[in-house]
Amino acid sequence: MDHDSVATKLLVGAALAIAFALTFSAASSAQVTERSFTLGATPLITVDNVSGPIDVVGDGGSAVRLTATETNPDNATNVHLDITQSSDSVKLYVDGPFRCGSDHSTGRCDHWGDNWDDASSRVRFAFELHVPAGSRLDLRTVNHGDVTVRNVGGAFTIRNVNGAIKLDGLGAAGSATTVNGSLSAAFRSNPGGNCDFGSVNGSVSLYFQPGLNADLTYKTLNGSVYSDFAVSPRAMPTSSSRDGNMIVFRRGRESAGRIGSGGAQLNLHTVNGSIYVHQQK
Repeated sequence: MDHDSVATKLLVGAALAIAFALTFSAASSAQVTERSFTLGATPLITVDNVSGPIDVVGDGGSAVRLTATETNPDNATNVHLDITQSSDSVKLYVDGPFRCGSDHSTGRCDHWGDNWDDASSRVRFAFELHVPAGSRLDLRTVNHGDVTVRNVGGAFTIRNVNGAIKLDGLGAAGSATTVNGSLSAAFRSNPGGNCDFGSVNGSVSLYFQPGLNADLTYKTLNGSVYSDFAVSPRAMPTSSSRDGNMIVFRRGRESAGRIGSGGAQLNLHTVNGSIYVHQQK
């Protein structure tokens, strides 16, 4: 074997060794937490994430099964997952310096601070939960992940910032909003209460069962509104104020309509995107 062939094989072997070491290092920074909770048929599930996706699936039984995968590229030690359980609820809370401002001595809080350039902000948690079908949900994340919910029939509050929201098989009223991402929500039974759905930079697509009766308010700045259902216009209420001896009336940029005989209030809004109200086949 000539000298060049030996050198080439040595280089290839070294490259493979480096690739293996990098792969092992990346894998070693991931930590998986698995837990199971028995809470009853209609528990409240709260996930307060910062960076990473949330995926929730409703199934039978009364158990909540959690898999949380933490990816920590900088091995930051000041980020952790708090798990709080009561008789009918469980809360998953990602805590770190990015909460409560630079002074973290105030303890747990639900607003964001000013330490987004810290290594802790690169830590990601990917949540996967299997929950009772009647669960109530309160879910939020900020970066690097979508929020996905399937076949959960309880009330819901879903929030995202830089990611999409995808909801399927809903059975109750609730709200879902994101900033940079699309929003899709499909109901297996039409909501009996008020709902709010919105995005800033993304489309809003809703799927209802035939026979929907609802009152709509809808607003988009750079987009259009489409509906499979017949929508009759409704007058929007006006607000007024007094300017000297004159009364000034101002009408907002929202529009209103009614589907069927009216009923639950559906508030639909986006800035840069269109709104779609579909009838499921």
